[in-house]
Amino acid sequence: MAEAQAQGDYDQRLSITRSDEIGKLAGALNQMAESARDRMSELHRLEQIRRDFVANVSHELKTPIAAVRGLVETVIDDPKMTDEDRERFLAKIRNQSMRLSSIVTDLLTLSQLESGNGMLETELLDLCEVVRSTVTSLAQTAEARNIRVEVRLPEDPVRLLGDEDALSQVTSNLLDNALKYSPRDAEVWIRLRQENGKAVIEIQDRGVGIEPRDRDRIFERFYRVDKARSRELGGTGLGLSIVKHIVLAHGGAVDVESSPGAGSTFRVFLPVENSA
Repeated sequence: MAEAQAQGDYDQRLSITRSDEIGKLAGALNQMAESARDRMSELHRLEQIRRDFVANVSHELKTPIAAVRGLVETVIDDPKMTDEDRERFLAKIRNQSMRLSSIVTDLLTLSQLESGNGMLETELLDLCEVVRSTVTSLAQTAEARNIRVEVRLPEDPVRLLGDEDALSQVTSNLLDNALKYSPRDAEVWIRLRQENGKAVIEIQDRGVGIEPRDRDRIFERFYRVDKARSRELGGTGLGLSIVKHIVLAHGGAVDVESSPGAGSTFRVFLPVENSA
């Protein structure tokens, strides 16, 4: 069996019928084989994740690059193009380049978060101010879709140690998604409270909702419930993954409740400062 393990075969097991040194050795070999097989399984899983990630990145970058190339070639090859058409093509090129920029920015952010290279700069902050700032920054988006954002904050500050910019990105990503996937003339709620030593941020919408089979995967990189609509709305497929990594880096957790056609509620749980 030891020779088999040396050759990479970890499927064999020894039948143990004795409790002396030979029996203990057999038990150790069985345990080594089990551990090695688990490690190999994890390595294969990580390799598959890496391959999927490379494939997804390639696809996500290829689409806008191809679009920009086609648009530029059309402008160059058509010297008789009217000024109106040229402006229209240039606007499309700008939109695609902005999409490329968003993908690259999100990829860099995610890479820094996953590497844990000290990206977060923590300070004592009031989470109420983070929520207020997020709502203000997305007010124009909400107005464009005639969506009313209901904000419910506690009277007292909710203080915690965290990175203000990173936590602003969490609330912004979640609220932006709620606005994007809600119908016009709808309502979206963003609430903040303290509960059992945690700050709880809750963002609720009455949008399209998420199927049960998708709920466990929406925090994966590049996973989209509706790929066509997500791209149409400008999503990179990395927003929720960034949310999850930022929250985990703060010692928190994030979950979602959702039903198709009934909307979604995302909750972020963050440890509050004891002196709050």
